[in-house]
Amino acid sequence: MPEESHTIRDVAAILVAGGSSTRFGKPKQWEELGGLPLFEYVARTFAAIEPVHTVVIVGPEEEVPRMEASMGKLKLPIAWKVVAGGETRQDSAGHGLRAVHDDPNIKIVLVHDVARPLVDAVVILSVIGAVREHGSAVPAIEIVDTIKRVADGNIVETVSRTNLWRAQTPQGARLELLRAAFAAARDTHFQGTDESQLLERIGEQPHLVPGSNMNFKITYPIDLDRARLAIGRNSPI
Repeated sequence: MPEESHTIRDVAAILVAGGSSTRFGKPKQWEELGGLPLFEYVARTFAAIEPVHTVVIVGPEEEVPRMEASMGKLKLPIAWKVVAGGETRQDSAGHGLRAVHDDPNIKIVLVHDVARPLVDAVVILSVIGAVREHGSAVPAIEIVDTIKRVADGNIVETVSRTNLWRAQTPQGARLELLRAAFAAARDTHFQGTDESQLLERIGEQPHLVPGSNMNFKITYPIDLDRARLAIGRNSPI
């Protein structure tokens, strides 16, 4: 596990749990993993990371009271809050950012998708360490498959996979950088696919750190079965 040189808690983890789950077929945040709803399972993981000061869960507006009540039973050892999300993932992450932007304790912000519940301390601490050194960071996995470009059901091109990586979360940045990136996107009505794209638009080049094959995204029900099988083979977090 990477060593963390700072002992102060100055990191806020924004956990986005308000997606429509169209491909999954129903809202994912309440699906259980290790005896907990997904958002609580992930919140517990981040709460165990020493530099993390606050966890912000961003959920559907109508689910906020229920999520707050459930989180209260979890008794996390750090500060936490539940806030309502927006129409898009970017809007939801922005709501989470506004929930911590005036907290003097927070210097670094991580944004993580609850749909990636098996993120581990190695990845999280690597991102935090890279943000401290470089300003922003993204975990990623190098693409090893052959990539095809398709149109109308036909392969039209084989795309070189050289220098292509699959981005994961948590994606992190210094608070002031992330605020500037979100402000620029809002001012220009730009909707990106992740935080690193917003950072790129303001001239930032997020540092890449190794992701994990276990940090996969739960998109379909079979992915949740895979996650349950994975933690069944290991000790609970």
